[in-house]
Amino acid sequence: MRVRRVLLVALSILGCAVASPAAMAKTRALLVGVSDYPGFPAEKQLKAPANDVRRMRLALQARGIAEADLAVLADGVEGSSGPPTRAAILAGMERLAREAEAGDLVIFYASGHGTRQPSRTSLKVDGLDQVFLPRDASPPAPGGPRNRFDNVIAGPDFGERLDAIRARGADVWFILDSCFSGSASRAIGDGVHDKKIELEDIGLAASTAMAPEKTTVLADLAPALPPGSGRLTAFYASQPNETAREVALPPGAPMDKRVWGSIFTTALTDVLQRSPALTYRQMMVEAGRLLRADAAFQARQTPSFEGDGMDGALPGTAVAAAGAIWRVSAGVLHAGQIEGVEAGAVVALYDSAAPTAEKPTGYAMVEAVEATRATLAAAKPGCMPTTTRCPTVANAPALRQAAYARLARPAPPVAFGISHPRPWPGAGAPDAVAQARMGKGLEAALAGPLKERARLDDTAPTLVAWMTADGLRFMPDGLDPLAVEAGPLAVIPPDANPDTAAAAIARAVLRARQLSRLQALAAATSANGDLDVAVEVRRFGLDPATRQCAFKANAETVGEDALVKLCDKVQVTVENRSTRPVLAAIFFLDDAWNMIARRPTCPMGLTVSDRLEPGRRLVFEVPYHPRAIVPGRAPTTTNGVFVMGVPFVEGETDLPALCALTGFNDASGQATRGGETGGLDDLIEGATRGGRLPLESASLSLAFWPISQPVKP
Repeated sequence: MRVRRVLLVALSILGCAVASPAAMAKTRALLVGVSDYPGFPAEKQLKAPANDVRRMRLALQARGIAEADLAVLADGVEGSSGPPTRAAILAGMERLAREAEAGDLVIFYASGHGTRQPSRTSLKVDGLDQVFLPRDASPPAPGGPRNRFDNVIAGPDFGERLDAIRARGADVWFILDSCFSGSASRAIGDGVHDKKIELEDIGLAASTAMAPEKTTVLADLAPALPPGSGRLTAFYASQPNETAREVALPPGAPMDKRVWGSIFTTALTDVLQRSPALTYRQMMVEAGRLLRADAAFQARQTPSFEGDGMDGALPGTAVAAAGAIWRVSAGVLHAGQIEGVEAGAVVALYDSAAPTAEKPTGYAMVEAVEATRATLAAAKPGCMPTTTRCPTVANAPALRQAAYARLARPAPPVAFGISHPRPWPGAGAPDAVAQARMGKGLEAALAGPLKERARLDDTAPTLVAWMTADGLRFMPDGLDPLAVEAGPLAVIPPDANPDTAAAAIARAVLRARQLSRLQALAAATSANGDLDVAVEVRRFGLDPATRQCAFKANAETVGEDALVKLCDKVQVTVENRSTRPVLAAIFFLDDAWNMIARRPTCPMGLTVSDRLEPGRRLVFEVPYHPRAIVPGRAPTTTNGVFVMGVPFVEGETDLPALCALTGFNDASGQATRGGETGGLDDLIEGATRGGRLPLESASLSLAFWPISQPVKP
């Protein structure tokens, strides 16, 4: 069954702060730099890590972190407590875990060689562990494990110790400036080195079938942490098909006058010292911009990140910059409809990524809006578009020079029609008391959270409000409730007060509105073909012996229009048919149209490590076991999948935080909601950061499949 890019015929008319520190909270750091590798030949020694540690120490001290709280393990660096061996590094992390307290921030920074080797666990997707090489790392010893370095620190080694810190209630900022893989040679030219040692470099060989899929080293096999655990923010210097580099700066000076430094750390510390009020996400975006802009770096390595603390304030920042901020270049806003940007909105323009401390250099109106970017028109200087309508001017200096924009005034809302509540036909209609409660709840929602967004309309409503014994079901007009129930459900218990009922109703209605907008985007990008999305229903049947679904047996492929039944499995295959990597996101839509994030892992959000290589596939399965199909008010319902794909661009780090799409989920989807609360609207009103992705090849698919369900008596 191939993807249907329309939802239902009737639907086509639908138009984090870091944990609060305790009073005595501290910031502690362990800074690691490995330049000398006695176990490897002279050409494998590094020059930058010692300077990297010095730069990082100065940058953190400039942000108010006491020198006594900055532990150092680095070759040739004054104040180091010893050589950066494997045992010393891990012991230092364990000491931080013992000392950390709730509300603290623990920083771990390491610069040195990185590599990859066969994984210690069969659960790794790509068969490889990304590893950091401490000072005592060496080629495999005779008689030891083949094709594995000795004394390395792999992702699980880091992860176990960081989890111990977080379990004490402390937040963690993990920074790794090393190379995990790459095809370039060790020495690129005068004054430029790659920070990697490959198995092939020492005469060994990794399996050619091992293709690195992820840069991130902490997410794999991460256990569930106890309630109250701290948040993680992790930065990585490069992608698995790129090298992390060290360079001698400035490039035009004689070599004996240059200073070596890793380009990622150099950019990172520069942003730390000159931008006082940033979030971690904004800092990563700024560092990536510097890497692209400075020709001296001679590289376009692409930093990556993960973690649920990306939108918190950097250490030394009293208040994180509030509200969404997007990059601007040549009059183009690098955020679009997928993030809630709408024509008619007004943005304030800035030359800096930290605009809270400065006045905007000008204002611009959002004109044409596409999936992931929008065209801006500068407002006439002196006119205030937040309070009045302003004429626009061409070639305005403020727009030409702008690097960032922040929402100053949202676009005027467009209201859509909802019918007066109607009793569900036949069995399942609520009693008079419940009907009155639902009617009052809808009235409260229209006067409150849905004000100016929705209106009562019985002539041609966009949504019909059906009153059932379960709550208000908002279905697209034109659907027969005796045949199918499809649309968000607002559950309103008997003891719900009007405000609680209004909030539940608004969440359901706005979820339907959001899905309709995604459908429109999917239709607008249907010609883009980087991702091929296919949906197939496979039938397994019941095992007569166990009375369980026989999902391990051979399956029968079901026709395109067949109803999904008990013991069927829906398989969604996403394949990159292009010749370039693609960033792919997948959301499952349940019976009430909650958007359950399957990729990215929310609340972490989409990162550059989520890319799908050319020719590779993602397979997402939905098994319909007995607990997955519950009785409803009609004989059928619907589930679906939303897939978004955009080209991966080397050097880009500022990506849309798509987890906000789960912001309107009801209680059944809250486990995947993260900290977002406003879906597409909140994406422009301030819940997320970032936003650049190339528009021209963005592809979106929205597919639904019908499900046979028992009818409640």
